[in-house]
Amino acid sequence: MVTEVMAVVKKFLFVGLIFGMCGIMSQGMAEEAAKNEKEKSELAKIMSEIDKSYKAVEEISGYYKYSSNDWKIIAEASTNLIKLTKIVISKFPRPDDKKYQDLNKTMLAESEKMSDVVGHKDEQGALEDAQWQVRRLRQTCAVCHKHLGIHLYPQLYPGKKDELNPGQEEIPAPKATGVPKDW
Repeated sequence: MVTEVMAVVKKFLFVGLIFGMCGIMSQGMAEEAAKNEKEKSELAKIMSEIDKSYKAVEEISGYYKYSSNDWKIIAEASTNLIKLTKIVISKFPRPDDKKYQDLNKTMLAESEKMSDVVGHKDEQGALEDAQWQVRRLRQTCAVCHKHLGIHLYPQLYPGKKDELNPGQEEIPAPKATGVPKDW
């Protein structure tokens, strides 16, 4: 009888141990999921700021002459892009995804080149250099978004709207500027 009681107690302890381990693991997974959601939300905010800075320079990239205010916009945008890209590289690395890492470094390099162009704004060809850098930023963004499977303008791709990731919002297509600025 004592051995039977001991066997029942052992089974009870074993089952309790299993339930305890499962409870601890599920709590750990829940905390990790909450951390991942917070990280995604923070990254989404940073990417939104990057998008604002990029769109500011893209909006004026078609001008055939830049005013001092336009150069100021480019300077501020390139400074923001450099700062935000450094945050993304340091705070949200993906060591298992070398292409993503390389694309972030390329984004940083292109943003720094744009900042350098602002330093030479009074030289001949500076406007074309600034426009070139906007194209390089656009290309870098497009390649990275393609690598990650993110559609920049899902409304342009019928049937792809359903493929948005949870929490991902649609980025509207840029508005046509119409007539050039100085006309």
